[in-house]
Amino acid sequence: MKKILAVSFVLALAVPASVFAKGSHTMAGCGLGYVLFGNQNNSQIMQVFAATTNGTCGNQTFGITSGTSGCTEDGAVKFVKEAEVFAEVNLDSLRREMAAGEGEYARAFASLLGTTKVPQMLKLFHDEYASLFPSSKTTTAELLDSLKVTLAAHPELLS
Repeated sequence: MKKILAVSFVLALAVPASVFAKGSHTMAGCGLGYVLFGNQNNSQIMQVFAATTNGTCGNQTFGITSGTSGCTEDGAVKFVKEAEVFAEVNLDSLRREMAAGEGEYARAFASLLGTTKVPQMLKLFHDEYASLFPSSKTTTAELLDSLKVTLAAHPELLS
């Protein structure tokens, strides 16, 4: 019985460490803490805030099961729901500011996408504007689909 308990204890410590060692998430993982703190800055203090928020609010499990708050079932970061909602509500402002490559809405959107390289993301928005908004009727879903393709070619902006 003691051996089973000892093996269980070792596995309980080893399995989470091996799972979290892989992937592109920050040290705090996904969840509300990732959205508020963890995806903005990879400093130790911000990661502590993010991990504490995730641990005390109990939202990381919800994020993993629902695929929100930067979580997916495979542990990869995807567009957080907050970025999708932000784009939907502010599409006209984003359209103007992404064309200019600057502005409060475009900066906030870049941050919600998880970049720490906001100036470079704003330049990308400007440079790729024609592909992100191919027409004046471009919808939020079309913008997000185009942006996924564009960002796949520029993974350094989300690292």
